[in-house]
Amino acid sequence: MRRFLLFGAGGLLALGVAGLVALWWLVLRDLPDVEVLADYRPALTSRVLDRQSRPIGEFFEERRMLTPLEDVPGIVVQAFLAAEDDTFYEHRGVDYVSLLRAGVAVVLAGGEKVQGGSTITQQMVKQLLLSPEKSYTRKIREMVLAQLVEDRYRKDEILFLYLNHIYFGSGAYGIGEAARTYFGKSVGELDVGEAALLGGLPKAPGRNSPYLDPEQAEDRRRYVLSRMLEEGFIDDASHDASLAAPPKLVGEGSDPYADSGYVTEEVRRRLVELIGNDLVLNGGLTIETTIDLELQREAVRAVQQGVEALDHRRGFRGVLRSVGPEGVPEELRQLADANGSEDGAIPDDFFGEARPGVVLSVDDETETARIGFGEGLEASLPFETTSWAHAAEDDSLHGRTVKALSAVFRVGDVSLFRLRREVAEDGAATDPPLLATLYQVPDAQGGLLSFELESGDVIAMVGGYDFARSEFNRAIQAQRQPGSAFKPIVYAAALANGFTPATILHDRPVVYEDLESGFVFKPENYGRQFLGPLTMTEALARSVNNAAIHLLTEVGIDRVLSFAKTLGFHSPLERVLGLALGVSPVTLLELTRAYAIIGANGRFIEPRLIARVLDRDGQVILENVPLDPIAPGPSLLLALPDNTEPAAATAEPASAAEIELEHPISIAFEDELLEAEATLPEGHVMRPTDAYVAASLLRAVVEHPRGTGRRAQRLRRPVGGKTGTTNDNTDAWFVGFSPELATGVWVGMDAEALLGRRETGGRAAAPIWIDFMEAALEGRPKRDFEVPDGIVFARIDAKTGKLASPTSTSTLFQPFVSGTEPQQSLDGVGSGADDRRRLRLDF
Repeated sequence: MRRFLLFGAGGLLALGVAGLVALWWLVLRDLPDVEVLADYRPALTSRVLDRQSRPIGEFFEERRMLTPLEDVPGIVVQAFLAAEDDTFYEHRGVDYVSLLRAGVAVVLAGGEKVQGGSTITQQMVKQLLLSPEKSYTRKIREMVLAQLVEDRYRKDEILFLYLNHIYFGSGAYGIGEAARTYFGKSVGELDVGEAALLGGLPKAPGRNSPYLDPEQAEDRRRYVLSRMLEEGFIDDASHDASLAAPPKLVGEGSDPYADSGYVTEEVRRRLVELIGNDLVLNGGLTIETTIDLELQREAVRAVQQGVEALDHRRGFRGVLRSVGPEGVPEELRQLADANGSEDGAIPDDFFGEARPGVVLSVDDETETARIGFGEGLEASLPFETTSWAHAAEDDSLHGRTVKALSAVFRVGDVSLFRLRREVAEDGAATDPPLLATLYQVPDAQGGLLSFELESGDVIAMVGGYDFARSEFNRAIQAQRQPGSAFKPIVYAAALANGFTPATILHDRPVVYEDLESGFVFKPENYGRQFLGPLTMTEALARSVNNAAIHLLTEVGIDRVLSFAKTLGFHSPLERVLGLALGVSPVTLLELTRAYAIIGANGRFIEPRLIARVLDRDGQVILENVPLDPIAPGPSLLLALPDNTEPAAATAEPASAAEIELEHPISIAFEDELLEAEATLPEGHVMRPTDAYVAASLLRAVVEHPRGTGRRAQRLRRPVGGKTGTTNDNTDAWFVGFSPELATGVWVGMDAEALLGRRETGGRAAAPIWIDFMEAALEGRPKRDFEVPDGIVFARIDAKTGKLASPTSTSTLFQPFVSGTEPQQSLDGVGSGADDRRRLRLDF
């Protein structure tokens, strides 16, 4: 018997040892090391800031910001304790009573899990150290690790890890991001009701989402509030007040960074090239850009309004669909769902975005139509907001107006409309009827780029009409023919090669023929008339085509091509006479930079987009990132992580194939170019005197009574600029500068289609430029362009280029490089009274 007992005890001992070995082998052998939690470095959102540290964008895979526990109000912590683990400060990682209670509940529910027994520590371990699989093995590992974590870390450290790592739904990881995502505020600003809503999310972020299931989310919030009351975290008054006032959520899906889309996408592309995708998306970087958020918004507004104005002149392309009078009731039911309206109520996000609506009635006598957006939700459409809607397919009607609403709409027509509340004369908003405005998505696009002349800092960049519809950045990626906007490059090259503003150019019919290819080139002016001899100033101000061709042949194509390269053009420029008329496509960035150099007295400007980049620890790792990806690289200040692979440098594009001209131009001028460069001030690519005179030619484009840029006189400031219009009006440009800023605008179709009759740079692009510059220069003191040493001024006859005389009918007060001013008067020197009379003749 004794032997039997000993044998049995030995067997049990062996089984126990074997079980322990098996447990260790299967469950505990490869437990994660809890020490890794001491260096908690989760994926963090990288934030993009404007020049005043205002947020304009973010990059992430997991949208998270780290929030120190001391920044989390006690009531927020208590909401999570009440909802998830009311004995957190009492247990050592595992609450066995809760586990037993949860097990009994599962049995009573027939095997269905109805409540959890995991502590906050266990949940944190599951998130950070284990996989999410559901198995008994994983549960045992979780319990063991939870106790090891409790032995190693303080409770507050565990809470910090838990609150910063858990998922709250709607893309928000961590309490800091959750507060911002749901309520648009920091954690420290949360009230009791908001804390209760967030405290109820981790259990089931999808099912309890206030966006996906508001009723379920409110039930869960009320449960958390009741638990907070039971635990003594809040009193009855606070409980009742929170129940009576459900939290107000920020609109889901609304993009707070919509105006900065083109900027942040370019920032992302540049940084991925330089430091790698993983660091950009998960590194918690602080990216300080040069953008001015307010001016960026003004740029977006100016581009959108300008493109929409063009679209209105092009006409109405028709309704979305027509259901007829009999289909209106069903259409209203569908529109109610599409517009988020219940029982005729106006949704919170109803205004701003275009909404589909159906025409309910048209009354030409009252000049109004009624538009339905759902059952019981109507708006009034005034005729004056729709008068532009002539048939788009008839180009002869370009810019015309229709005579009546009935010419545009019939009952049952469905189209897009923008809505606003009617405002009374005293400024107070009234109740419905709402006011509707007909809208259609423009088929044209636009781009705008603006940067400071002094610093080169980019203050605004818009790459298209709507980033949400097209991410292609037309400000820096699109190569389009600049038309006459390229002429100032030819004129500036001429000034750098000894020409003066008084040089006479000829506008007369000329035929150029390439003997090798047989190509015949017969340039004409926009108005189909020839003006004869003109000074350079007059020729550029009036954008005379033949004069530009004449000047190009005098200067030499190769000199102009070389000069353009010094101004920063990377795009291939063809060696053809049409170069003077802008036949070679360039980018808006290239052209605006060239104008900026002229406006800055010849100093080379490399537009800068990113001032510096800081890592999650506040260390500067990168600074001075240029906008142009082909520009010299930025300063990389710290070593990158081992797994970071910056992209290779972009190669400069090859030049276009050359063609043979009837009179080939010599290219043996490299020595003189090197000699000229040696005399330039440091950082300059043009002599300051040449650049100043070139800028005066561009000022004449604005100030001349018949200048193509005369619309810009509205600014009442010293500015220079030039319009550009390509053949068949497919591209419209306006590029210019003030003493402070250079700004370029392009308008056109992606498919290079006709914009419409008379849609020149002065009509389609200049208004955008003027609107933006008006906002950008507001509040800045008026200042003139700095006159460099070596400049003299002379009043010349506008027709002959000679010194003005009493018989001059039109004069120019013109700067010259000292020693190049005219010496011969038209017919002698006049008296002081004559000088005063000629002053009145200056344009």
